[in-house]
Amino acid sequence: MTDKQTKPVAKEKKAKIDITKKEPIDKVKKIADDAKNVVTTREVNKNKKAKKIYMDKMEKTKELVKKYNVTSIVMIALVLFICSFIMAAQLNTVGNTDIIAEGMREAELLTELQKANNRYEELKNEYEKSQIIVDEYKSNASSNDLLISSMTTLLERAEILAGLVKVKGQGVVITLADSTDTNIPVETGLVHDTDIMAIVNELRAAGAEAISVNGQRIIATTAIRCVGPTIQINEVKVASPFYIKAIGDAKYLESALNIKNGIVDNFKVYGINVEVKTDNNITIDKYDNTLTLKYASEVK
Repeated sequence: MTDKQTKPVAKEKKAKIDITKKEPIDKVKKIADDAKNVVTTREVNKNKKAKKIYMDKMEKTKELVKKYNVTSIVMIALVLFICSFIMAAQLNTVGNTDIIAEGMREAELLTELQKANNRYEELKNEYEKSQIIVDEYKSNASSNDLLISSMTTLLERAEILAGLVKVKGQGVVITLADSTDTNIPVETGLVHDTDIMAIVNELRAAGAEAISVNGQRIIATTAIRCVGPTIQINEVKVASPFYIKAIGDAKYLESALNIKNGIVDNFKVYGINVEVKTDNNITIDKYDNTLTLKYASEVK
């Protein structure tokens, strides 16, 4: 190695204390003071750095306050406070509403329960009254049967007299026909509506219970009238010969018609052909049309 070559830089030597050697106490004290000064310097530098950072932050805060209006910040804070207050009041109102609704629901249920109880009492009273009536019917079953039988008989009789049912029984059959005698005027020898009405009235007076003319049942509202060359009964046209049926006491009905100078003798005077026969098995049909009442009603 030559002299021109660069010698290596000597490394910094750290102070060490060799406890095996005896050195002066002053030297040791000096080394300790130097170490203390180094630590103190570092702390001071560190404090200066922290203070510098704090001051920088304060400067930035001042700049932000200058940049944004302080009044706006205060207003925003005030608005947020008001919103918070309104929200709290709303939550409180909702809670109170739930309590009120629950109370109203309980009141409605109590009202419905009271109504149900009242209805139950009404139905119970009606049931008890109905039970009394049922018991009376059970205890008077025999008398009720008799009453029903009597009412049925009355109803059947009323239907027969009204002409609403088909009937059969003994009676008479009368045959009327226009005259064939050429010596008698035509008008005189014809059977008129008045002739038929005269026979019907005579049969009723003799106790006839049912009457028909050419199949038309004679009832309380039946009209017998002349319409041109024909006769209408219950608004149905009928013509000669006329067959009149009557149910009742056959012998009595025959006697009433054939009495001397009676209706049959009068017909013979005008040449009208008339014949009366008794029959023990006469059938008369019911009234075919609809029987309606517009003005008459029962008096109670």
